[in-house]
Amino acid sequence: MNVKNRKCIRKLSLKSLYANRRRNLIAIFAIALTTLLFTSMFTIVLSLNASYETYQFRQVGGYAHGTFKDVSPEQAERIAAHPKVKATGGYGR
Repeated sequence: MNVKNRKCIRKLSLKSLYANRRRNLIAIFAIALTTLLFTSMFTIVLSLNASYETYQFRQVGGYAHGTFKDVSPEQAERIAAHPKVKATGGYGR
């Protein structure tokens, strides 16, 4: 800021800050609480998302990229023999 009376402006702004000390402290406290609120909210949402994902993996039965249910042993062997399948797990329960 290119102002010739910089000392006067600085003196007025400092007097304003000291005159409204209580209002400034309340504003700083409100900003800190808002920051804490948003941080905790995002942490909780991300944690719930990860928990839901883990729940879905457990419900399906594993952490694999794909699962099949009610597959006969012959079908499982055909799937395991496919060239794009890198690894397979057990053949069911």
